[in-house]
Amino acid sequence: KITKNLLLNSKKTKFRITKIPILESFNYSSAVNRYLKKRKFKIVGLVPTMGSLHKGHIKLIEKSSTFCDETIVSIFVNPTQFNNKKDLINYPQSNKKDIDTVKKINPNAIIYKPEVSDLYRLPARAETFDLDGIDRIIEGKFRKGHFQGVATVVKRLFEKFSPNYAFFGEKDYQQIIVVKKLIKKYNLKVKIKSILTVREDSGLAISSRNILLNNENRHEAKIIYESLCEVKKMIKIYNFNEIKGFVSKIFLGNENFNLEYFCITENNSLKEVESFNPSVKLRAFICARVQGIRLIDNIALN
Repeated sequence: KITKNLLLNSKKTKFRITKIPILESFNYSSAVNRYLKKRKFKIVGLVPTMGSLHKGHIKLIEKSSTFCDETIVSIFVNPTQFNNKKDLINYPQSNKKDIDTVKKINPNAIIYKPEVSDLYRLPARAETFDLDGIDRIIEGKFRKGHFQGVATVVKRLFEKFSPNYAFFGEKDYQQIIVVKKLIKKYNLKVKIKSILTVREDSGLAISSRNILLNNENRHEAKIIYESLCEVKKMIKIYNFNEIKGFVSKIFLGNENFNLEYFCITENNSLKEVESFNPSVKLRAFICARVQGIRLIDNIALN
């Protein structure tokens, strides 16, 4: 399908958009690159997603569209980053809605919905990267191989499109650190732009998985963010064992939630720390399960 020629009102937006019709979506990277060769552009932005787009994704697409001449939005449920096949099967998808969402934000955004074979030789397998162990801590402890799968698909997207910038949300903060490590270790010419975690009115970090929760648990899940906010208040006053005990007690008091982990780390290395040092930037990470759904969050502490 070919969309109508659309041009956003320049008085309402600063997006860098040109008046050229574009395919609704592309299934092959070669077609994207042929299209790009016909365009006059300087800066390319990539927004990697797994679909089921929400307000967090919208913020990323808006930032790329403002910052870059061309924005590529990839929509691909990457099989190699799921260590649980059931989680892969149940991952929410809404292809038509996702395309409509992207086009409302930026009618000329390039939507890349690849066939698995365009990114992987079948059967799909993750590569093995030396990420200095940053992929095996925090989330990596509980999702073996997850970040190797993330690194694989991100590296292949970077290599296929050579974007100047890639855009990620801080809800998956460890993922940002992993991608930065990948860029440094493998000398990739991409710069990372991030946005703060986008939240529901309750404070719950917006995630594609939130729609899998019933209304009661979705509302109660605000305790995840509330506990992080309390930790931020306590960080300079209480020792870290007391803080960890406090967080554990919060979740023990709610039978619907199971705390999988809570930790406080140095902001960039993600090394766990045991005491407060005002000269070191710290971040708290948390994961809790409800209805069998894993909900993750993090917050800068100073």
